[in-house]
Amino acid sequence: MSASERVPPAPAVLRLVQMAVLGKWRATGEELYREVARLIEAEPGREVLVSGCGDGVTTDWLAERTGATVTGVDPDPMRIEEAERRAREAARGNTLSYQPGNLEDLPYEDAVFDATVGEPTISALDDAERAIAELARVTRPLGPVVLLQPTWSSDIKGAARDMLVERLGLRPRLLVEWKQMMRDANVVDIQVQDWTSGGPVRASGSVRPIVDPATLTWQQKMQIVGRAWRRWGWREARTAVERETTLLKELSRERAIGFQLIKGVKWHARSA
Repeated sequence: MSASERVPPAPAVLRLVQMAVLGKWRATGEELYREVARLIEAEPGREVLVSGCGDGVTTDWLAERTGATVTGVDPDPMRIEEAERRAREAARGNTLSYQPGNLEDLPYEDAVFDATVGEPTISALDDAERAIAELARVTRPLGPVVLLQPTWSSDIKGAARDMLVERLGLRPRLLVEWKQMMRDANVVDIQVQDWTSGGPVRASGSVRPIVDPATLTWQQKMQIVGRAWRRWGWREARTAVERETTLLKELSRERAIGFQLIKGVKWHARSA
């Protein structure tokens, strides 16, 4: 069965996969945000852009805790609306603003932000390299550029990778690929922190799986089987649950997918 012919996953499985991968990163939120704030030197008077801000969790934290002036941009207008609602309720209109926009063509002039942050949304784009170049473009010379991005960190095979990308809505890259994108964008002094296991301090510790494949309910299994049967018939339906369970086992393994904080410095503009 080719990649284009795969049976769309059941919504319940999509949520399980997202919990397994995204959940453990979000669980480190407070510590991760503190580290981001430290690296970008967020404080009153500093102007910070968060690219791929989604519904504003990171931007809201930075504005509230550091006093920096934070701008969020995201390609999804509905998520921007949600972020703006949160900002209004928190009465942070003076330090927090949002704008819908193309992350591969940011709606800002060159060198207007003191620091920039690229969230995991960037990994879902067709041209992540261009989005990173845009982050660097709008950063002032010698300003920090920070990426929070998923990485392939194990021996997950090609077919399993395709299934993960489909279910996550994100496309992890190798760490070396993210670093090269930053270098190509004229970002130097690149440093990496591995937050796969909840941050550098705890990186050597064990991680308990967030999702146990054995917890698939019979309703979830029936969703999986039903979708496969309607698309391909009984032969594919018989193995559909096994395929999804195998994928969840891969995700539940420690470090199946990595999560890296990558920080660099925007070098002076290239000479013409």
